[in-house]
Amino acid sequence: MEHNQPYRRPRRKRRRSCLGRCLTFLVICLILFSGVSVFFRVNDMQVMGESRYTAQEVIDASGILFGEHLFFINKEAVGQEIQSRLPYIGHVELRRRFPNRVEITVGETFPVAQMRVGNGYLILDRDAKILEQLDAPPLMRLIESTGLPDPISPQAGDILYLGQDGQDDLRYLRDILGVLSALRLSDYVSHVDMTELYNPSLLYDGRLTVYLGPNLNLRHKMDMLVDIVSNLGENERGTIDLSLEQPNFISQEGD
Repeated sequence: MEHNQPYRRPRRKRRRSCLGRCLTFLVICLILFSGVSVFFRVNDMQVMGESRYTAQEVIDASGILFGEHLFFINKEAVGQEIQSRLPYIGHVELRRRFPNRVEITVGETFPVAQMRVGNGYLILDRDAKILEQLDAPPLMRLIESTGLPDPISPQAGDILYLGQDGQDDLRYLRDILGVLSALRLSDYVSHVDMTELYNPSLLYDGRLTVYLGPNLNLRHKMDMLVDIVSNLGENERGTIDLSLEQPNFISQEGD
């Protein structure tokens, strides 16, 4: 008795078909890789934004080379390198513009505070980044920061480093400077004393000593400070304690 056997495609032909598709895929990948390797190489760099540095200084600090492949540029690393080598640059944004251009947008950072170190001074921005090291007091009016541990190997372009034991001090200082800058109060504060980490003080308008308490709700505390000061006389002196749930003002009589 005869049995009808189902038709089966020869295996050899199927294997050849799979092999052909694999080879085609590899050829396409090779063509694409060759194209990417040849094209998309930097031959134009543009610098935008305002800073005290020239466009060429920014380009040199970026470390990007003409002929370098666009895809291989690490934007975060480039931004960090520029901010480190050019301290007064506080913001960097890098864009790849295909097929061959890099755009670097920079923004300047500004001095906010000074810190005495040995016989010199460190100039800091709102993030406690070291902008300069000076042998003499700066000519501009800046917030004097005292009571901090000695910085370790301070270098222009680096964030102030106070060692492992000083990380909380540094964090609080950065928060204070940041809030003062954001609220445009930096011009009213001449001194920040960080001797007591959980209750630092600042001198406001040369006549008011302000105690901040722990590093909590700092923005709210500064808003309360502004409200309290707005209700005081222009020449009134004293102490404002913001470490309490209900901040109070203690007048300094006799002046």
